[in-house]
Order: sequence, then C-alpha cells, then structure tokens
Amino acid sequence: MRPLLITIVLIAPILMSGCTQSDVDTSEQSMGCTYPEAVNFNSSSIIDDGSCIYPDAPAKILGCMYSDALNHNPSATEDDGSCRYPVVPEPVPGCTYPEAYNHEINATEDDGTCVYDSDGDGIIDPFEQPGCTDINANNHNSSSTDDDGSCDYDEDDDGVYDWAESEGCTDITATNYDPSATESNQTMCEYPFVMTLENLEAFLADSNNDGDPDGFGASIDALRNDTGFIRVIVIEASTEEDGMESDSNANTTAVEMIVGHDPTNEIMYNSMVMRIMGDISIEQTTVQGPDGINYRIGSPDSGSWYYARDEVYQYENPFSEDEGGEGGDGESDDGESECDEFFENHPFGWTDNWTLSYDDGVNTVEGTNETEGLVASLEIVGSVPKLKLLQISSIEGMESCSIEMLDASLIDIGIDTSLPRTSMTMKIENDIEEDSGNVKTWSADLSEEHFEEVNLNEIILRVYAIDGESEEGGGEDALVTEMQLSEQSSTYTDQCYQWTLSWSDNDNDGYTSAGDAYSISRTDKVIEPCDEDDEYRDRDFQFMFYDSWAGMPTGGVFTPGFGLLAAISSILASSTVLGRRVV
Repeated sequence: MRPLLITIVLIAPILMSGCTQSDVDTSEQSMGCTYPEAVNFNSSSIIDDGSCIYPDAPAKILGCMYSDALNHNPSATEDDGSCRYPVVPEPVPGCTYPEAYNHEINATEDDGTCVYDSDGDGIIDPFEQPGCTDINANNHNSSSTDDDGSCDYDEDDDGVYDWAESEGCTDITATNYDPSATESNQTMCEYPFVMTLENLEAFLADSNNDGDPDGFGASIDALRNDTGFIRVIVIEASTEEDGMESDSNANTTAVEMIVGHDPTNEIMYNSMVMRIMGDISIEQTTVQGPDGINYRIGSPDSGSWYYARDEVYQYENPFSEDEGGEGGDGESDDGESECDEFFENHPFGWTDNWTLSYDDGVNTVEGTNETEGLVASLEIVGSVPKLKLLQISSIEGMESCSIEMLDASLIDIGIDTSLPRTSMTMKIENDIEEDSGNVKTWSADLSEEHFEEVNLNEIILRVYAIDGESEEGGGEDALVTEMQLSEQSSTYTDQCYQWTLSWSDNDNDGYTSAGDAYSISRTDKVIEPCDEDDEYRDRDFQFMFYDSWAGMPTGGVFTPGFGLLAAISSILASSTVLGRRVV
C-alpha cells in the first residue's frame, strides 16, 4: 500500500502542473545504465533505463590445471579431468650406503642390511680373526685374517732373531769350532782324527784282495766323480847302459806327471816333465775337452800355448778302471820303482816299524824297511782318512817315487780357443813301401793310438819333389800334387809319372780316425814317357799331411819327445792309479 502512495505522490504534481520542454530534457538526462559492470555505465544516470551493455564472457580454455600432473597446462581456465600423473615405482630394498661392503647401486630404499670391510681385505668386519699373519714368524696362524702385531721372530728368546741365528759347532775342542755361532749344533762338530796303528793297518789293508791298499783305493775313488789331480814323480839313478852322454855330473833321471780331470765339463789334464841325466828336460802339458785341445811344449817360462781341435772328442775318466783303458795291467818297460816294493807286498807289514804324528789336521806316517834300504812317508788327512802324499825313498841314494793328491783349486783347467792354432797330428803305423819296377806304392794306417778326429775336408795329402829345380819350387821342394782327404781318390800326371792318391775312410764317419788308411802309387807314364836320364827321375819325393784349419802341416808344434811323453804318461796313469800300481 505504501509504495503505491509514494508513486501517486510523485506523479500527482507532474500531472497537475504539466510538463515543460526543460522538464522533459532534464528527465531524459537522468536516465541511463546505472550498473558499473556494464560497458556503457553512466555515473550521472539516476534511473536505469535498461540500456546496459555487458562485455562478452571470455571463451573457456579446457585442460589439466594441476601443476603436479605430467600434462599440466598453465593456460587452461577450466579443468577437463584429463590430468595424468607419474607412476610411482615399487621401492628396491638394499644397502644404499656406498662405503658399505655390500653397497647395492640399484637400491632405492635402505633395508638396514649394510655390512662393512674396514681394511678392504675382502673379509667383513664381523668375520675378521686377529693373530700373526707372517708365515716367517714362529707363531704364524694360518686362520688369522688381521695381523695384530703379535708375531714372534725369536723362538728361543735369546735376543737374536731367528733369521740372524747362525748354526754351528760351539765346542772349543772341535777342529771346526765356530765362535760366531749363536745356535749350537754338536752334530756338526769335527774333532781331530789322530791316527793309531790300528787305524793305519785298516787304511793299508787289502780287504777285497785286489792288490791295492783299501785307503789308497778309496782316495782314488774320491777323484773319479769330482774334479781332481794326482802328481806322480819317479826319480831313478842313471847308469852307463842308458846310452845318453851328458856333460853334467848328474846321475839321475826323473819323470813328473800330473793327471787330472773335470768330469762335469768332461775335460782332461795331462802334464809331463822328463829330466834325463839331470839336466836334459822335456816338458809338455795337454788340456783336452769338447772345445778342442790346448798344448804347451816346454815350461811356463820357455813354452807357448797352442790351440788345436778334436772334433769328435771322447772323454775318458783317467781315474776309472772301466773307462781308463787297460786298468793298469800292463808292465812298464822301465822296470819297477821303489813304490812297487810297497804296493806289491802287504803295505802295513812292509816296514820294520811305523812312527805316527799329528799336526794341524795332517797325520804323518813314517816307516823304514832296512832290508830294501827304503823309507816310506805318508800324509793322511780328514776324519775319514784319505791319502794326501805317499813317498818311498832310498835310504842311501837318490832314487824315490811319490804319489800326491793335489788341491784342485790350484790348477786352472779349461780350453782357451783364442790361442794360436796348431795342427792335429796323424799317428801312423804299418808303413809299407813296395817297388815293382815301373810302379811304386807307399801306404800306411792310422794307428789305434790316433785320437784327434777332425773333418776330412780340413786335411790335405800332399806330394813334394825334394831338392829339384822347377818353376814351382825355384830350387826348393816343389809341390807335385795334392788331394783333400774327403775326395777319397785323385790322379795326376807330371812329366814322368802318373800319381794316384787315395784315402780309405774305413768307418765311413767323415773324420780322421783309427783304422783309416792312405796309399800313394807312382806309375811310369806310358804315353810320351820321359827319358831314362831325366833329372826328375832322380829326385826324392816326400809325402805330407797338411792341416788347412791350422794353416800348417800336421804335427805342427810337437817335438820328437812328444810320442815318448805320451807313452810314459799312459803307462804311469794306468799302472800307478789303477791295477797293480806299477810306477
């Protein structure tokens, strides 16, 4: 009711007064859009006339409006429910701490299983076992994994580490007392061996009835397998029957021989000195091994060393009966020496009495045989007694013989291939010369004593015409023809003769060796023979073997006494050291 009254009150004056133009204009100006949100809002309008115009609503942008989504769209104005989220993987349990022994690089969630190996030795801490891990320690524990410093290196607690301990004989009465020894080992002690008559009798006994004193045989046996040397000296009175004249008043002859070997390197040593009538001396030394032979003719002051070769060297142990040839069964052409009286009789009963003495490891034994007029002297060394020296001498006279074991360290044995070369020697036997008119033949064999086996390519057989004048010789020896032994046979025709040279390699081994033979035949030329009075027919002819390796005739450095020395050496080596011991 009240609104109606208000309306009437307002309209009534208007109706009653009438409307003027100004009123109409004023009324029109007070009407318009009174809504501020409208585009055409009129702030002076009093009455809204329904003319308000509003801006168009923006277009909706659909999309995922959640920022955690994989497809979040920051421009979306309206979420359309399309959001997609990352898939959360299942956790991977394990040890996630890198310093742990069992660290699992792929684990995403620590499960509390981590274990540790603090020292990095591959054993985890709970299973470590402390102890001594040094295998050189006395208390080494093979089960220990961690060394705890408990190792003991002084087992006897004497203040000397085990590695510094020196074991030895600490008994001052022993011959090998060692004052520097820190550990006593009485089993190492050696005590002076003072020989008694019972010991001597046992040493000189012939228990196996082989004709040799047992101790002497044992001493020789010791040399068979080790480097060893033995010296034999025989001095005898000279007589007029010796047939050698000398200006000297000396009336003795002497032979000194050293025989030795190095079985490891298979080298043999032989040295021989002969003194005839006291002042005439012949000396020769030979060292022979797989690399060749060294010779010296003469003493160290007067002789020179040479190098030769034996390409098929065969080692023979000079102290072995099995390898040493006849084993001493042969007889010496020079008769028996004073040593034979000792060896051929029972050695212990040989003397009228024995005198024994001891000094500095050497037992000296002396005895006299008044019947034979001889005195014996022996030196025996070692707690297992071994012969060092045996000497038998005339009581009234200068005759004697001695056998001595030498210190191997004092003799240098080896082949020096840098020495001047010398030729090999051909040991010839069975020389035959046959003349049947117009054919003449010379032939010979290499003897069983020949030992230097060299390649046939290196030896040349030559024929020389002696003292004839020719273009080749100029008044000197002229070479007629020659043949290398490996050719086996060759022929040559000179002005008067046809020569045929041949070499028989009977064992077909290609080397100069015992049993091989040569022959040379000379036949008068049939076609165009020379005149009977041709001077060439009157010339002498000489045959020679030439060693091309050495560049000289065979036997280059040997003296005439070499063969004698070798023969005596062989006899002494076999008879003194082996068999009957005939010296």
